[in-house]
Amino acid sequence: MQAGEHRRAVNALEPANRPSPPDRARASGGTQPTSRAHTSIAAHLAFAVLAVAGPVPPVAAAFADPGTRIDPAELATVEGGKAQLLSTSSRANVLVFFRTDQDRSLDALRQLAGCEKELGGGVHWVALVSGSSSLAEAKAAAAGAGLRMPVLVDAGDALYDKLQVRLHPAVIVADGKGVLQIVEPYRQVGFADAVKAQIRFVTGEIDRAARDRALDPEASRLPGDDVSKKAMRDVNMARQLNELGQYEAAARQALKALEQAPVPAAFPVLATAYAKLGRCADSARALDQAQKAGTAAGEIAAIRALCAGK
Repeated sequence: MQAGEHRRAVNALEPANRPSPPDRARASGGTQPTSRAHTSIAAHLAFAVLAVAGPVPPVAAAFADPGTRIDPAELATVEGGKAQLLSTSSRANVLVFFRTDQDRSLDALRQLAGCEKELGGGVHWVALVSGSSSLAEAKAAAAGAGLRMPVLVDAGDALYDKLQVRLHPAVIVADGKGVLQIVEPYRQVGFADAVKAQIRFVTGEIDRAARDRALDPEASRLPGDDVSKKAMRDVNMARQLNELGQYEAAARQALKALEQAPVPAAFPVLATAYAKLGRCADSARALDQAQKAGTAAGEIAAIRALCAGK
């Protein structure tokens, strides 16, 4: 991809809270896969597993490959001064890419401010914004989040181009020599813990197994763990994702819970996610299961109302 082309793709891949500056042209997004007719919730679950396992754009395609060397540079800051992009005396260099017009970027900054304080010395932190960003907004975002790291301005988007940053927010971790080791994109749940684990892995504080356990604690669940309790944790996460408006992710999480145990609470959560996505036939099937499982009539009626007239 030639210099500057990825910036035209950034806003086509991710949502913002308001229109971006004119030089950030938006492209049209892709279509979502449609649901199939199912005769039972079991058939639906089987289809969902296949759908989730199907081809999706890999995260790696949105960033440069590990091993990419980042050149030392002195960049302007939003405060009007200068700061170093890298520190050769640090065990890890952490680059935080964010947008000022995006809620998830602002949430990431708040979480990373805590990571910055917790990890202490030996780690060099900088945040970066595109050269087309409002410097006043970037300065306000950093101050509001409580960041101590400098916010650098990537004039001409040279670093964006080199590292192929197409999704925001994202954390890139390089070693003390400036070689890219890890890319950690934003996640709705567990973002700060994931970033800390990745940094500690690069600095050598933890090994790969410990890093992997921190990134996916459920994968290390003991055989004796209560399956119903695990399923309920997934239901609670699905509820949170619904509240955040992440309906596709909420549906996947609710289905994950049902794959482990037939917990009644999963059905209304799944039905809500489908209703919000406009998949009303699937929502109705989930509500039928919810009714059989004893969900209150008032809750079922409220969810059915989401599809009224559709």
